Parts: sequence; C-alpha cells; structure tokens
Amino acid sequence: MTLLLLLLAGLAGGAANALAGGGTFIVFPALLLAGVASVKANATASLVMLPGGIVSAWIYRGSLVDQPRRTMAQLVVISLAGSLVGSYLLLRTANATFSSLVPWLLLVAASVFTAAPRLRSAASHAAGHKSLVGLLIGQFAIAVYGGYFGAGMGVLMLALFLAAASMTVQSASGLRLICATAVNLLAVANFALRGALDWQWGIPMLMAGIVGGYLGASVFRRLSEKTARNTILVYAWSLTLWFFARAWLGHSA
Repeated sequence: MTLLLLLLAGLAGGAANALAGGGTFIVFPALLLAGVASVKANATASLVMLPGGIVSAWIYRGSLVDQPRRTMAQLVVISLAGSLVGSYLLLRTANATFSSLVPWLLLVAASVFTAAPRLRSAASHAAGHKSLVGLLIGQFAIAVYGGYFGAGMGVLMLALFLAAASMTVQSASGLRLICATAVNLLAVANFALRGALDWQWGIPMLMAGIVGGYLGASVFRRLSEKTARNTILVYAWSLTLWFFARAWLGHSA
C-alpha cells in the first residue's frame, strides 16, 4: 500500500508539473506519510521532480536564442552557488527543526503559487526597471530557497526575470526552467553524496513521475491550466492547514 501511494503521488506530481506546476506539494507530503524523515523526504522530492524539469528545460531551449549568453551563464552559475548554499543548510538542519518549519515553508510556497498570476502581471509592468545586480542578487536568494525547499521557486524566478531583465514571457519561462533545473540538479547531487536520498522510494517515484509528466503533457491536454492550477491550489492550502493543525495539536498535547 505504501508503494502504491508513493507511485500514485509520483504520477500525480509529474502530471501536475506538466500542467501547472506544484508537483512538490504532492510528492513531499506523500513521502512524509510513508514515514520518511522530513529532511530526507524533502531531498528525495527534489530527486523525483528532477527528470521532468530536465525534459521541460530541453523543450524550452529554443526560446533563449536571442538572450545574451553571458547573462544566461551568470544566472546559471549564481543558481548553482545558491543551490549549494541552500542544500548545505538543509543537510545541517535537524529533522525535528525542519519538521517544525514544514507548515511555514508550505505556507510560503502556497502563497507564492496563489499569487503567481499577479506576480507575473506585476513583473511584466515593471519590466522597464532593468538591473543586472538586482537580477543576480535576487536569483541567488531564490536559488538558496530552492536548494533548501524549492516549492514555488519557479514562480519567483519567472517574476524576477520579467521584472529585472529584458525578456519576453517565453524567454523568461525557458530561462526559469534551465536555472531551476540547475538548482535541483546540484542539490540532488549534494544530497546523494551526503546520503540524504531515500533510493528505495525515490527511484520508483521518479519513474512514475516521468510517466505522469508524459500523461500531463499529452493525454491530459484537454484539462485547462486554470482548472489544474485551481485543483492544486485547493490541495496545497488544505495540506498547509492540515500541517498547521497537526503541529498545533502536537504542541497542545
């Protein structure tokens, strides 16, 4: 039953990412429910979501042909640096401490996911205010968050690129996927080297996530992004409230 639950979570997480993002909201809690320690569950969720990010980044590579190579290289390098810091901080966090942070991290991620359309709109209107320094500093901060937790990271990157760089939405989306994949790739490598991944559950979920991503991109194409996004939002907020309630009941007990 545990394996079936995790396979379904990997499948749903891959499909969710292909449709509207938010796969981490499904994969991470499923690993916690399966009894995986919170830090290892978070690290393993990054592994499960990695292949879909690589495929998406490859598909969007054509949208970056007009972007300056130097700026893209700087953003990738700063993303890797931030990921290294964030993943290191995660590995230095005790399971009990991280468990107490989980409701707050989910709250931040759910809020960012909820505000995504407004963030994109506001960022597009602010596109005239270009700043390379602001772009790199902002990207480093987002990458640190991504290496540590990651849910909602892509939304923040997209808003940053639209606001602080001269990019179209398509170019910003493509670069966001490449930078987010770089963050996850380095974080997963760091987690693997430190023995922080649960391979027993991670590999089957990873395979299910690949299948889910394919289904989300093809069979489920009839489901609109708005419908998928609203479904994930209801789930994300329900999950966040449940974690807060569980933490409150634990403290009161």
